[in-house]
Amino acid sequence: MIMKTIKFGNRELNIKYGYKATLRGGLLKKIIQMSDIGADMESVERLLDFLPEMLLAGLQKFHADEFGYDPDNEAQKAEKMNKVYDLLDDYFDSDCGDMQTLFATLQKEMLDNGFLSKVVNRKTKKSKTEPTEIEEAGESEN
Repeated sequence: MIMKTIKFGNRELNIKYGYKATLRGGLLKKIIQMSDIGADMESVERLLDFLPEMLLAGLQKFHADEFGYDPDNEAQKAEKMNKVYDLLDDYFDSDCGDMQTLFATLQKEMLDNGFLSKVVNRKTKKSKTEPTEIEEAGESEN
């Protein structure tokens, strides 16, 4: 099974985006919104706000005993988010702790190795093999 391991202080945690955590966390819409992030303060704040949620979803698959929660229970989610905030503090305190690098790593994990990877790969392959409308029209005229 392919997954990403990220070091948070002294801990190494496995990140894997499963179906349930991705869907219930509403990550798809949010990750699309984050793809056009700029360098202004508002964008930085949006990214800082989204990273813990994205990380928490990625921790569900292999670390449910510590980071699992019922998505309908706000108190449980808040408790787990506090644990993630502590992890991020450790990450950002390290020499390689960069928020955009972490976001890119998590996004890559979600799109390359998560359950979405097959959908993304299929779409990419299909778009490469499908002729364009112009090509199709040109072929029918011959």
